[in-house]
Amino acid sequence: MSRTPVAERSPKKRAVLEKDKLSKRASILQSAAFLLQKKDWAELSMDEVAKRAKIAKGTLYLYFPTKEDLCLRVHITDYETWFLDMENFLTETKSIDANLFAKWFVDSMDRHVRFLKLLPIVPTILEKNASVETIREFKLSLKDQIYKILPLLCQTFPFMNEQSGFLFLMQCHALAVGSWSHGFPSNQVREAVTDNGLDIFVLDYKSFLRTSILTLLNGIRTN
Repeated sequence: MSRTPVAERSPKKRAVLEKDKLSKRASILQSAAFLLQKKDWAELSMDEVAKRAKIAKGTLYLYFPTKEDLCLRVHITDYETWFLDMENFLTETKSIDANLFAKWFVDSMDRHVRFLKLLPIVPTILEKNASVETIREFKLSLKDQIYKILPLLCQTFPFMNEQSGFLFLMQCHALAVGSWSHGFPSNQVREAVTDNGLDIFVLDYKSFLRTSILTLLNGIRTN
């Protein structure tokens, strides 16, 4: 008994399907980004994202297997936006010194609220439950952004070279992530440090970050 061959999709139909997938993916990312602007990562649910994107929850998981994977994808775009902000600052501002750069770095956190929300949990939470593909894309994007900004950074601070500039950016990242828990401790920690002078472990995040970056820049200049 002969079988009727299954007709292959035409190139036009395949293109329409691919366009629909890309549109749906973009809608999911936009929905997640919108919700993350208003709430913390821990408060976000995949149900909310699916509802806002107007898709079934099962469909959402076809595009993003975990909440961490989805949030890391959002963070990729936010990181690119933050680097664009730095590029604009370095190209449009005259006479940038260490103090001005440190101030810009800290002030940029206020302009990129969602970026700052996710930044401290990338290594401890998001990267632990995201797909290898998404993590690789995140690292590649970060690498591209860093090497794009390095020439401008070295031009702004002639005492830097590519190697020291890269190390400086990594140190800034480590400072921003590492000091976060001391600047924004949990309610339990805040209660625990109210007595016995333990409040010394709660930092003024912006002040600490600003002075630390300034110290880094001055150290690079004198070496």
